Amino acid sequence: MKENQSLGDVVLIKKLPVNILTACILSGLSGHALASAPQSFHFSGQDTYKVTAVDVFRLRKDFPEVNVTKALRPIFGEVFYTEDTFKSALSTQLDSATVEKIYSNIKARATQKSKQLSIFVHSDNALQITYQDADEKASFKHSDLIDLSKFKAPSKVKKTKHGFNTPALDVSVDEQTLCISFENQKDNQLSEICPDTNTAFTVSADEQYRLNGLGQEFQNPGVVDSSWNGKVRHSNNRMEGFNGGGTGNTMFPILYASSPNQTDFAVYLDNMYSTQWDFSQSPWKIKSAQGDVNLFYFAAESLPELRQSYMSMVGNPLVPPRKMFGMWLSEYGFDNWKEMDSKLETLASNEFPIDGVVMDLQWFGNVQPYDPMSHMGTLTWDEDNFPKPKQKIAQLKDDGIGMMLIEESYVSRDLEEHSVMEESGFLARDPKTGKAINTNSDGGGYWWGKGGMIDWTNKEAGIKWHDWKRQPLIDMGVIGHWTDLGEPEMYNSNGIYAGDQGHNEIHNIFNYKWLESIYQGYQRNDVSQRPFMMSRSGAPGIQRFGASMWSGDIGSNLTSLSVQLGMQTNMMLSGMDYYGSDIGGFHRAGLGVPSKDKDAALAETYTQWFAYSSLFDVPVRPHTENLCNCKETAPDRVGDLESNKSNLELRYQLIPYIYSNAHTAHLTNAPVFPSLGFEFGNDPKAVTLSNHKMMGESLLSVAVAKLGQKNVDVYLPKGKWFDFRTGESYNSDTGIELKEQPLYSELKGEALFQLPLYAKEGAIVPFNPAASGKLTSDVPETIALKVFGLPQHSEFTLYEDDGVTNEYLDGDLRRTLIKLDTKKSEAKLTLTTSGTYEGAPQLRPILVEWQLDGLSATKVELNGEKITSWKMQGNTLELAIDAQNVSHQQTIIVSY
Repeated sequence: MKENQSLGDVVLIKKLPVNILTACILSGLSGHALASAPQSFHFSGQDTYKVTAVDVFRLRKDFPEVNVTKALRPIFGEVFYTEDTFKSALSTQLDSATVEKIYSNIKARATQKSKQLSIFVHSDNALQITYQDADEKASFKHSDLIDLSKFKAPSKVKKTKHGFNTPALDVSVDEQTLCISFENQKDNQLSEICPDTNTAFTVSADEQYRLNGLGQEFQNPGVVDSSWNGKVRHSNNRMEGFNGGGTGNTMFPILYASSPNQTDFAVYLDNMYSTQWDFSQSPWKIKSAQGDVNLFYFAAESLPELRQSYMSMVGNPLVPPRKMFGMWLSEYGFDNWKEMDSKLETLASNEFPIDGVVMDLQWFGNVQPYDPMSHMGTLTWDEDNFPKPKQKIAQLKDDGIGMMLIEESYVSRDLEEHSVMEESGFLARDPKTGKAINTNSDGGGYWWGKGGMIDWTNKEAGIKWHDWKRQPLIDMGVIGHWTDLGEPEMYNSNGIYAGDQGHNEIHNIFNYKWLESIYQGYQRNDVSQRPFMMSRSGAPGIQRFGASMWSGDIGSNLTSLSVQLGMQTNMMLSGMDYYGSDIGGFHRAGLGVPSKDKDAALAETYTQWFAYSSLFDVPVRPHTENLCNCKETAPDRVGDLESNKSNLELRYQLIPYIYSNAHTAHLTNAPVFPSLGFEFGNDPKAVTLSNHKMMGESLLSVAVAKLGQKNVDVYLPKGKWFDFRTGESYNSDTGIELKEQPLYSELKGEALFQLPLYAKEGAIVPFNPAASGKLTSDVPETIALKVFGLPQHSEFTLYEDDGVTNEYLDGDLRRTLIKLDTKKSEAKLTLTTSGTYEGAPQLRPILVEWQLDGLSATKVELNGEKITSWKMQGNTLELAIDAQNVSHQQTIIVSY
């Protein structure tokens, strides 16, 4: 066979000095036919030797008369690939007599079993890499968090002298070290991956790569930075104290390395044990507590391409209910209907739009600390304080307000619920007795009571709990599920779970299994409404169940919000489009200012936070601890009322645009809220600006999180941009920085805090004109569009559906394709509608606000007929068209 002959289905065996290279088709997952498995390469290594400080410490216990620590320190951690080089290194550091005396002992300690390397080619730019002990059977395996069926098979794979290549990658394997070198087809090296220990590997790459992804871990208060460069990422699902609050550490083991000047790459570690990603050294070292080194390697010319490869494995997000894009009022917690109603009444009187309320654990009767009869786990309404809940939920629905309920995984010991779940083996179990194990290993309780924990890894447990406890709430009208404490925060490390797994085996998939059980419960019960969960923890793939996430019990300070800004980018890259926070902060004690300054600091903190979240959080959800009933969380009661109202109105105006992007995310996995660097990855400045965020591809804002900040610098990448509010345009061939853009503007005598907002040239932004009065999240009767500039061509698809049910999955969906095309002296805007859904309006007015960038319209035609229902307002063409039949294409031609 010639060296570059295509492998096809052949098997090659070639003897090499220290390994065997086999290019073959290995069997796939159980039940897969041989032909469906990916092409693969197999390499075998040999024993290696590495001396560590621990080895030498133990050596001294066996040979107390020998002190070799100082002498051997220079070779600590160095890997030797033959016994001769290992012994030679010892002889260089020690005299021959000492070497002979300790050799057998230190050799046994330093020997690392030989490894084998398997590389599976899933597509031109996607590889799976597995390091195993040499005596294990090489196998193609992966966790059930991911699905490999969406990968497009490689178009061509060619064997080379030391490996293989595809149209995207040249892969070489070092025969001695089993290190893998990756180059693009321009012979530029991207990275090198090497085995380290049974659970660790290293990555070498150019220092100019910017490192992102990996879920969330809050570090460095006050620093807005999404990158992990120079840091150590301690990846494990847990709540951690941070800066006056508690924030989530959530494990999404997907690392992106991107650079404006090089081919980008990503590494997904298919191992959900606790893992440390150490980027403080070179090479980077990634070490898991347990499990295999089984990873996926992707290469692409842009972050969007890399994320698309990752999302093809973990799944696209479902479209949330339309109401979830509005504001939801929450606190810990409403003690009764009266307290909740009082907040809703003032919001209504102050004309704040709202879509829902979130009920904390008071809804099921609150909890009693350390008490085995605490109500934790009842999931039954406390009708003393919340009487007639079904009727109340219906009444709220009539007012346009939905309801989301909190739930946890804990069940107090002396409740009926505990007995039923224990008898069926549905709680975490004591390995000695087989009975439910106390969540507290000391035998005591917690702030929520005393009892056990539901075993979500047992599918039958999820079925029982959903059908028994959750489904009646759904039937009652609840439309969202708030899954709290799901890291899990409290657990007994001695507990065993389904299949006799230990806690360390299930810890980081616990919340994933919980969310999966909710999704499956909706499927099993044929529930027509969409599943939506708001979770404090998770794992790759939860978005395909309808889950969103929030950052935890964050402290009420802007130095925590600043870190949230960076984590939003990393969560977006990890697959979580819908990621939010407790707006204003959960722990008000975290303000960190003198008592005399607290009121002013809280007002400014809340106002800035609410402005940010009104653009980028789903849902927009103010929340705080309020057990004393002495704090406020509603935006008409804390912060600057007029600023809060203005920012919330902007959110509601943009829901048609955001919701359309949610459908695009579901269909194509494009992110709803990408970073500026994601969209402009070849711009060296854009990739460094973690506070610059996009809404879809067209809108750009800049977040701030600092007390006393009055203005902010804005960077606009090359091209033409428009101020969303004023229509002022900016044009640059290389990018332009707008210095000190004001954050406060005057409106009707009020100083309003507003974040900058810019639209890219060609942006077509559907919006809610609120023509009938009050702003809501509902589909507006009017098709209203903001159009920016006169590009040669641009387009946008407006997606609309019933906003409630799963019918959009079966095609009950209206798409309005809006195209903009320009010539020398005229521009054409066409609206072509296809599809429908129950309740969709057939006759719809059209409203267009078009920034013509210094030009004035001279004539406007609709479907070939001249119309006069337009005017120029400065540089803006304002065009109002009477109701038109959406079955007909609408063509608007503007001459200028």
